[in-house]
Amino acid sequence: MTSQHTPDAVEDASFGPTIVHTGTGPSGYEVTLRYAAPEAEAVGLVGDVFFTQPEAIGPDLSHEARLGDEWKPGDVAMPLMVAPPVPLTQVADGVWEISFALPVGTYSYGFVEGECSIALVCTSSLDPANPPVLSGTAAASAQHLSQVHVPFDPDFPTYEATYELPLDTGSGRGEVSLVTYVGALDGAERPLGVYVPAGYDPDRAEPYPLLVLSHGAGGNETTWFSEGAAANLLDHAIADGAIPPVVAITTDFSGLGETAMGTDAFYADYRDELIEGVLPFVEREFNVATTGEGRAFGGLSMGGALGLSLLRTEPALFDWWGLWSAAADLGENEPAPLTDSQLAAAGHVQGVHIGTGRQDYLEGIGALSMARADVFASQGLPVTSFDVDGGHAWQVWRRELDDFLRRVAFADAAE
Repeated sequence: MTSQHTPDAVEDASFGPTIVHTGTGPSGYEVTLRYAAPEAEAVGLVGDVFFTQPEAIGPDLSHEARLGDEWKPGDVAMPLMVAPPVPLTQVADGVWEISFALPVGTYSYGFVEGECSIALVCTSSLDPANPPVLSGTAAASAQHLSQVHVPFDPDFPTYEATYELPLDTGSGRGEVSLVTYVGALDGAERPLGVYVPAGYDPDRAEPYPLLVLSHGAGGNETTWFSEGAAANLLDHAIADGAIPPVVAITTDFSGLGETAMGTDAFYADYRDELIEGVLPFVEREFNVATTGEGRAFGGLSMGGALGLSLLRTEPALFDWWGLWSAAADLGENEPAPLTDSQLAAAGHVQGVHIGTGRQDYLEGIGALSMARADVFASQGLPVTSFDVDGGHAWQVWRRELDDFLRRVAFADAAE
């Protein structure tokens, strides 16, 4: 039996996720979650520990919402949306518990105290016995979900997702931390998540390639490292020789400026903050590339829309672009092509990775993303498409980042 928890997070070490190798189907592993809520009349489970067949995902974001005990081949993981949280059982005074099978991979979960009929609008709490990465760090943005990493049982194959798990050896693992810088737009202190690879040398003669990652609406600078498991993905890609050791930063666009997301002014604010605030700070504090030929950008949902805007307006910033489930061209029948001048300016770009969940029906994002890949490829951009079954969900975006790292990003620098 393997128990994953933070020992000093609670007095009772029986709290936190307990992962048991059962050796039985459907996944070979069972997870038990326990939560202390002595004043609650009910406690429910939310997160992306639920499964559905892709064709069962509805335009209203509904799906089958089965726990892993009922996992089936072809299932995709999806967060609860319009369904109510799944109830925990009170097993002792104020102690609530639930056990269920989980396939291999990384999953996020949280607890809802009290009754709530629609998970999407419930207020969830992370697991205090299993805090996510960067939670509690001074100046870090708030998080509401914890993560659990489930090993692979070869007798019960489910997914090819071992790249989402922590690298077996600690010597090859990079380090994640939070730093703050003075924002260019308002002069306020703003957070950045930072990953430096194992063996990072600030005095190395050759600067490290730089990866900039952007979250989506509702996320922040912590999200790619918590729900996205980006450090694990980077560790594996580096250890496998798919990419060279790189530095990665995660920006936070929440609270940036006073304009609504998705507007031209919002895109301009992010562009200005990146160029005038984020990149100069990172270049001063870390040994990283300072030109586009050593830099890559990846963004999901609204972060993907930010990437599209940057590709159109400041293509010299990055040579490699990851645009995933991009929330752009919403309300349009077709995605907008690049103009002739934008194409000319993007002539140096070495790779554009475009992908989505095929069943991403949120504002038509999935269909627009797949059409955008075709439009950009027809214009001569070096497009790599990677569309997978799934909705607007982290199981999709972790796969997108992994594929981006292994097939596109820093291709000429990989050993």
